[in-house]
Formats: sequence, C-alpha cells, structure tokens
Amino acid sequence: MDQYQIPTVMDKQLDVLHCHADGGLLLGASCLTGRYWLGSLWFYQNPRAAPDVDRCTAGVQLEAGVGDAGWVDATHVLVGLDTGGVALWQLEDDYHTFVLSQAAQGHDHVVSSVSVLSDHSKAASSGHDRCIKLWDLPTVSLLYSAQAHLDTVTSIDCHPSEPDLFISCGQDDRILLWDKRKPKPASLLNKSPLQNTATCVRWQPGQTHKLALGSESGQLAILDTRVGVENYLTARPHQRPVYNMQFCPSKPSLLASVGEDCRTVVTSLQEDSLKQEYLDITHTDFVHGVAWSSDSELYTCGWDAKVLSHDLTRGVATSLGQAVDGSSTVQMNGDVVENGVDARDLLGAGDGSEGKSDQSTSSPCKSPSYSQAVKTSSQEITAEG
Repeated sequence: MDQYQIPTVMDKQLDVLHCHADGGLLLGASCLTGRYWLGSLWFYQNPRAAPDVDRCTAGVQLEAGVGDAGWVDATHVLVGLDTGGVALWQLEDDYHTFVLSQAAQGHDHVVSSVSVLSDHSKAASSGHDRCIKLWDLPTVSLLYSAQAHLDTVTSIDCHPSEPDLFISCGQDDRILLWDKRKPKPASLLNKSPLQNTATCVRWQPGQTHKLALGSESGQLAILDTRVGVENYLTARPHQRPVYNMQFCPSKPSLLASVGEDCRTVVTSLQEDSLKQEYLDITHTDFVHGVAWSSDSELYTCGWDAKVLSHDLTRGVATSLGQAVDGSSTVQMNGDVVENGVDARDLLGAGDGSEGKSDQSTSSPCKSPSYSQAVKTSSQEITAEG
C-alpha cells in the first residue's frame, strides 16, 4: 500500500491517543491478530469522528505495530514501532497527508515508550531490549544509548521543564532518574512506596521534583525525587496493571489512569491524600490510550476498538465515531448502563463503588489470556509475535 494512501480499515487494537493543540486528535492503532503485525496512524481534526475511517482527516499504514507515539510539534509525530524502529512523520496539506520525514532502526526489540524533551530538540525512547536511547530531532539520529535496566523498560518520561532530566521504569523493579549533565547520568530511585513493580511513570507539570508511578498491581503513587524528602501518597484504584497515566495540563492536580482492568480513573492530588474523582468501566478490553482535551473532559482508547469521551462534570462516558458492534455504553453518576441493562448486575457488587478496589472484585475486563484479549479464533499467538 502506498504510504500516503489512507487505509480502508481501522486496526482494532487502539494503543495511542494524543490531543493536538488546535483540538484535533492523534490515534495510533495496531493489528495483532494476523501473521504479520501491522499498524496505522490517524489524525482527526474533529475528535468526535474517531475512530471512523471515513471521517478521518489523515491516515497512513505503518510497517509494524505501534508501540508508542507523541507530538513533537504541531505537524510532526514521533512513532516507536514493535520492530524496534522509530520514525518521524509530518502532517502536510493542511493536516490531510502523512509524509515520512525520517526513520531509524535503534532498538533490538519492541519500542515500549517515547517521550519528547521539553525543548523539542531531542526525544528519548525505551524498549524491550533493556535500552534507553536519545535521538536528535528532526534528523532522528542516535545521540546516546545505555542499558542500565536489567529487564524490559516499560515507560520513560521526559521532564516537562528540564531538558536534561527524564525518568524510566522497568520489569527489573528499578526506577531510574536520568540527568544528562552528570558523567554517570542514571541514578537509582530506591524509595518507591509501590508494593509491586512499576509499569508507568509520569512527571507532574509545574512541579520540579514530583512524579507519579503506576504499578502492575494497580497501585498509584506520588513521590518526591529529592534526597531526604520521604513524603508520598498512595492509592489503588485499579485491580490490574496500570498501562498509562496523564496529568491534566491545565489542572495538574488531576491524574487520569487506565489499565488492564478496563477502568478509566481520575484521581485528585490532595494535600495529604489521593481522592478518586471519576470512575468508568465502559471499555470491554485493555485500555492503553488516555489524553486530556480540557480539565473537564478526557479521551481514552483501547483494544475494544473504541474511543470514549469522558465528561467529568456530568459523569458520562460516550463512544465516539461508529461503534464496531453497534452497542452504546455510558456511565452517568456512577450508574453503568449497557443497552438498557445495569452493567453492575453483570459485574458483581463493588465495581461501581468509589475509592478502594479489591483484587478479588470481579473486573469488566474478561480477558485472562492474550488470545482472548485480541478476540481471535485463529491459532493462538504469543504477545511477542
């Protein structure tokens, strides 16, 4: 397929979601059910149209699945692929055409996360090859590579105001604070309050030393990276691993989190506690993408091929674009209704409650294995392809 031609079908596994400064929506998707894993990149000037293929502004087929992606500036998107490559795509023709600017093969395994430095001159990436890499923009030339982790690096995030700082976490149970100004840039952050391995990490905007951690058990933690500062806040709004977190840019005290339990949770950072402000269980499969459009609305996407808009003021989640199966599921003021049926009758007591969650509580995500998660009737394949 020509790289400038819009694909005719939306890949089902929706992995990446980012809002544009002008109100548009960037969507990254993967097809993980065939012999070859492919991906696609989409842009919607009207976010309400996503993920409808016929109403997209621009789209392009990729050579591999999407590991992560993010805006570099108003017209450039950096994409990490499951082949280990990174690519810089540009939106041209008034956002109607994706054009490949630069590409490089840097990692020896899946790219798990990409993050752009605050000055937009470089980008950092992490991968399943245990490596952290630093790339020049816009040439996408490799500037730095290190293997400080002992296992898969699951997440990396550049500091919102300090271009020399970024943070990473991995399956080796390490959280590393990186400072490129030092001869040995990586230092071990050994005061994490998490009970299990960290899966996701995000800096809090407007705070020099504070960051959020998500864990494989569904726990969230807010901590200070300064030596000698031991105060931290914890909560456990999820039942399974946290896949993604995003602070609200206009209201950094709000933290949205999504994960394997299909939940979308908004947590408010109080002076001495974490308070759950919003909970939605509309998604029926793993939720990977989350993005804020305002301090009262956010978008999520998942492996159920749905993009949801969450209205925090009214407590309502609505499916955008065209639903794959024709169903419509919303949550209003804590009452989850699916095609006229109270979903809590199907999930069991406790899933619609606010605050604490218990590991034994049933989850709306009924996907214990990978083959069930992607809902394929073909021969079972592994998550690594």
